[in-house]
Amino acid sequence: MRQVWQHTQKQWRSLPVRVRGTTIIAIPIVCLLTTLGAVVWLKLSLAEDEMWVQHTQAVRLEAKQLLNALVDAENSLRGYELTQRDEFLEPYEQAQVVIPQSLDRLEQLIQDNPQQIAQIQIIRKLIFETLAIFHHQLAFQQKLKNVPGRTAAIVTATTLYDWQQQSKTAMDAVRTEIDRFAQVEENLLLIRRQHQDRSRQIAWWVLWIAGGIGLTGTALAVYLFVQLEQELAAQAVHLAQTNQRLETVCTQLQRFTANASHELRAPLAAVLSNAQVGLMDLADWEEGEPMPQPVQQRLEKIVTLTKQMSELVGHLLFLARHEGALAVDEFPVIDIMPLLVQLAADWQSQAEARGLILNCQLPAQAIAIRAEENLLAIAIANLLANACRYTPAPGEITLSVRQDTAQVVIQVTDTGIGIPPEALPNIFERFYRVDSKRTRASGGFGLGLAIVEQIVQAHAGEVMISSRLKKGTTVAIALPSTP
Repeated sequence: MRQVWQHTQKQWRSLPVRVRGTTIIAIPIVCLLTTLGAVVWLKLSLAEDEMWVQHTQAVRLEAKQLLNALVDAENSLRGYELTQRDEFLEPYEQAQVVIPQSLDRLEQLIQDNPQQIAQIQIIRKLIFETLAIFHHQLAFQQKLKNVPGRTAAIVTATTLYDWQQQSKTAMDAVRTEIDRFAQVEENLLLIRRQHQDRSRQIAWWVLWIAGGIGLTGTALAVYLFVQLEQELAAQAVHLAQTNQRLETVCTQLQRFTANASHELRAPLAAVLSNAQVGLMDLADWEEGEPMPQPVQQRLEKIVTLTKQMSELVGHLLFLARHEGALAVDEFPVIDIMPLLVQLAADWQSQAEARGLILNCQLPAQAIAIRAEENLLAIAIANLLANACRYTPAPGEITLSVRQDTAQVVIQVTDTGIGIPPEALPNIFERFYRVDSKRTRASGGFGLGLAIVEQIVQAHAGEVMISSRLKKGTTVAIALPSTP
């Protein structure tokens, strides 16, 4: 038994948490629905039993009223015979109306019982025969009113005796049949009351069993819920510990990247300075001797590569230093218009040197946002650098800004080579290049847009990009507007 229980617990814990949670919630609900179903079924059963008991009682009452109407008719007729007064005929006349109606109601009440229907047909026949005897007896009495006194008395005494015997015999037969009919209904009533009592006992047992099942199910649900909560708490602790370790590793990795970038700068600076000095020596050497062309080309290549590596290390150092270390609430509120005007002036000459036109659509009024000016300048400068790098001459670059109630949008649009649609989802990944050959030729490292996105996210903003091949690219920086 213990092994079965352990195996069951093991199987239960192997289920997904969502399945176990749903099962735990379903246990009391199923118990509740089962109890409600049992209660409804018992209620309907008891209501049906009560209906049949009331139906049987109604049949017995109707049969009793029918017999009382016949007795009233008989007594009324005898009173008239003795007194010859018409007011004694009122019960008789009422019985003539009540008896057929009572017979009809009885037939409607027992229409589902063929045996009783046959019995009521016999009763109907006997009653109408009895009523016919009463009618002839009454007609005879009314006819004798015109007969002389002595003759009428002789005829009346003889004939009335005969009529009374016939009516008595008929009434006895009707009473016997009605009593037999009532006895059947009495037996049915007894059976149905016994069934009603058994149903009530069953109802109590079912309610007790349903209550026990409900309590057991609730206790089981509580136990499983506590067990699941403890398991989730343990998983949460484990997850928190894992996250702590991951954060430590990430911090160490960031620190390593920053340190490595910082340490790389020194030898790169040395290489750059030595190469430049070598070029200067080479220039002195050219005054008296022929110029050594291969040496000059190598030195110029060293200078170019060193500048690129220095720029790359600078980007890596920026990403490492500012990863998760910026908070928009700590930024001051600045007017970005002087910054945009200065950037436009700085990049105007570079654009013209590449054969490009730089258009500026900047409003005259001030636009205030919460930002770190140097970081925002780096982000916009990267967008302008990309636009100049990937726009062939003759081409146009447009720097614009607009403001609404919710945000400020800084937008850089070019007429360059564009970006394929399949590359847009990955465009902000570090070191991602749409075309590595094209990027290497243009001097890019695939870090510019990653830096832009990091700076904009630190300002609680969003970077949006749209592009069409051979048509151009539009990059928009949306920043929260300051009231």
